[in-house]
Amino acid sequence: MRFGPMIFFLAAFFYFNSFVLIPKLLLPGKILPFILSLLACIGIIVLVNILAAYLFQVFSGHRHHRFYPQIILGPVFFSVVTFALSTSFKITSEWFRNEKIKKEMENEKLTSELAFLKSQVNPHFLFNILNNICSLARKKSDDTENAIIKLSQIMRYMLYESKDEKVSLEKEIEYLQNYIELQRMRISEKVNIMFTIEGNPDSLMIEPMLLIPFVENAFKHGISYLEDCTINILLKIDPAKLLFIVENSIIKKGTDEIHTESGIGLKNVLRRLELLYPAKHEINIEENEMKYRVHLIIRFA
Repeated sequence: MRFGPMIFFLAAFFYFNSFVLIPKLLLPGKILPFILSLLACIGIIVLVNILAAYLFQVFSGHRHHRFYPQIILGPVFFSVVTFALSTSFKITSEWFRNEKIKKEMENEKLTSELAFLKSQVNPHFLFNILNNICSLARKKSDDTENAIIKLSQIMRYMLYESKDEKVSLEKEIEYLQNYIELQRMRISEKVNIMFTIEGNPDSLMIEPMLLIPFVENAFKHGISYLEDCTINILLKIDPAKLLFIVENSIIKKGTDEIHTESGIGLKNVLRRLELLYPAKHEINIEENEMKYRVHLIIRFA
């Protein structure tokens, strides 16, 4: 077999099989045309090799009529090898392309789902805050003006900061503080609220609106105007992880509600944690007759 002219034809066969025969003919109902096309390509390669051998004999002056089987077997063998390599190349490239498309679709789905969850959290949270301010206005409380200022700060965060994929942990903490201050303005002095921050949040980033649903849930189910109750919030920060604990008293009149409905915000944040930190978060929710406790760990690395 003469490799000089055959390399060109084998290379052409490689790409012709990859980009024409397999995509166009390797389909249900077209297997016979595919096989015939392959045989035709191999036949052309064999004929080219026979012609090359004949021309070589003519121009080299070594003409003879002896037939060498390798004149046919050689190009057939190399054609089969080329076909196998070409088919493997096409299958592998298609697999990588499909995996890339699949990954892009998963990312688009993830982004859409997260955006949908965030859009559900914001109106729900804003609805509760407006109720709080209405309550202060009915009482003609001097805290109404301050509450509106806090609300404007919260809305600025929700409208501008929360659009980002991540925000600084410091801003998220400020957001929690504003929310807690709004709650202090409307609730009874019988509710003991403690918010403790340990560690330095500087340079750490977190997804916006991720922590507030747990705090909101504590105020929704854990306060009473008739009996003493406690809401205890601990945020412990180090460069590798964040520990967030929210603990609230259980009010008997709200016990059934806690069991049946934990709130839109809380359900959504659990789903967001699954999507954003699939192997980097631990959450444990405990409940007994006296207390409801959320223990969340988020690892940054």
